Amino acid sequence: MKIFRKHFLYLLCLAASAALLAVLLFPGQGTLNYLAYVAVFVAFGFILSWIIERDILKDFSRISKALEHLPEKQKKARKTGRKVTDFDTGVSISISELSERISLQMQSTEREGNQLKSIIESMREGVIVISREEELILVNDAAKEMLGIDDAAIGRPYLETVRNPDLQRLISRMKQKKKSATQEISVLYPQERSYLVSVRVSPRYKEIVVVIFDITEFKKLERMKADFVANVSHELRTPLTSIKGYIETLLDKSYDTDQEKKDFLEIIEENTDRLIAIASDLLVLSELESGEADPLDSRKGYEEIDIRETILRSVGSLDSLFSKNRVNLSLEVEDGIPPYRANRFLVERMLINLVENSAKYTPENGSVSVRASAQNGDLRIEVEDNGIGIPLEHQERIFERFYRVDKNRSREIGGTGLGLSIVKHIVIQHGGTIGVRSSEGEGTTFTVELPHREY
Repeated sequence: MKIFRKHFLYLLCLAASAALLAVLLFPGQGTLNYLAYVAVFVAFGFILSWIIERDILKDFSRISKALEHLPEKQKKARKTGRKVTDFDTGVSISISELSERISLQMQSTEREGNQLKSIIESMREGVIVISREEELILVNDAAKEMLGIDDAAIGRPYLETVRNPDLQRLISRMKQKKKSATQEISVLYPQERSYLVSVRVSPRYKEIVVVIFDITEFKKLERMKADFVANVSHELRTPLTSIKGYIETLLDKSYDTDQEKKDFLEIIEENTDRLIAIASDLLVLSELESGEADPLDSRKGYEEIDIRETILRSVGSLDSLFSKNRVNLSLEVEDGIPPYRANRFLVERMLINLVENSAKYTPENGSVSVRASAQNGDLRIEVEDNGIGIPLEHQERIFERFYRVDKNRSREIGGTGLGLSIVKHIVIQHGGTIGVRSSEGEGTTFTVELPHREY
């Protein structure tokens, strides 16, 4: 009955067609015969329609059931409890559910894509993806900055945009061999840097993935380490060679007077003191670099110290040096500087190294000034001289171990070459900063700023 009600108009049309066909095929028949023919045609059409709709409904019922078996996590709860019993209802519900699942899948894909994009863009390492057609698919901000690639590079051949010959050859070689490789490259533009580049060819998509690591600081540390070993060897070998030579002279008794013998022994003593000083400075530097001094641990020398008293005691130990070099010393310590929590020994060592360095490189009748002030609990110390100054190209490296602007002059006036390096580490240990201003032939000013700390 449902089919009859649903397709009443179709059946009415079928009855009219059957009546017309009966008149044409069987003329001269009575009315009852015509009605019988119409009834037969209508019954036949009704049965045929029912059979066809039943078969179609079965097919779409199977489609509906297949859609129902999609993963539960990809579909929402059903909004209707209607049972699929006919073509229209079943298909409409199934298509609606499929649309919802596709929408959810697209949203999930878009969300994952945005997450992946955010991760790649936030990476400090450079990432480049090249298609099998050798065109750039992806370049993150880090890679753009490292290699000087502009935003219009996407979609262009990498040979036109990645303008580093070493990297181009590496990519081309790995694409041909379909292997992965890692290689160091140097870049001179936009700035001189060293990079470790990893190139991998995707076996599935045939795309090339390039990951770039900035190893400039590591290379710098390696060079500093190599320089340090070489400098230590040189600094130790020089006095040891001198000591050995004079000891051999004494053992061979190759001297004429007792005064010569005494002079040789004094030279041996002087070089021995130099070795002891180098060993002592290296030990202090090692302790500072290892962080053994802890400002929170009073047992390791951190205490409330009087800045004026500390400065007076530190520069007082250098009176003989100032007298010998005939250099004037002036002190300007602001009144009311509160006690500062620090390691007394380290602060005194910092002051002695700075003031001694200024006195050694200031000519006769020159002057060295030490100033101290406080602001909001922060401590500021300046050591200024009107000595020979430091050339601009050397100012960035004067805090390195064993670095000397003028090696010959430095050896003449003494010192281990570790003084300013020790000063820098002491300042860092106290959470402060140190800077230098200097003009060659006019003088130098070292500025130390130590922050106020709550313990």
